Amino acid sequence: MSQKRTIKNIYTDGACTGNPGPGGWGVLVKFNDNTIHEMGGRVEQTTNNRMELQATIVALKLLNSSTQVEPITLYTDSKYVIKGITSWVIGWKKNGWKTSQKKPVLNQDLWMILDRLNNQKVIWKHVKGHSGNPGNERCDTIARAFAKNQEIDIQ
Repeated sequence: MSQKRTIKNIYTDGACTGNPGPGGWGVLVKFNDNTIHEMGGRVEQTTNNRMELQATIVALKLLNSSTQVEPITLYTDSKYVIKGITSWVIGWKKNGWKTSQKKPVLNQDLWMILDRLNNQKVIWKHVKGHSGNPGNERCDTIARAFAKNQEIDIQ
């Protein structure tokens, strides 16, 4: 009997050439059988933070479209994403999507989507960027290639 393939962990990253400027995002999904699925995309005019958020949105859409019930670990080098989704979003929603300084939350459109997609199956983990972590490095390569509109082979 074959074991059902489930997601083991996910890595995400975003990149921008100029900020704002052309941007790209990358996602690496590792399954319990050690197979990998990679995704990436490009936005012509954006910011690095928007690309970090976009990568996590795509990752969670994939997770939520699966029948997976086991928790997964999502690794990102973006403290902005980690703090935003695990802490800040609670206050933003209470304050009508305003910051503690009563200003509109930047990237609210993407934060609202990410908040809707987030669930208890996701364990959010920060990984230091550019520190040799293979999953993070690969996502960075994918995101940068898309930002620069370069060819890249993805699995």
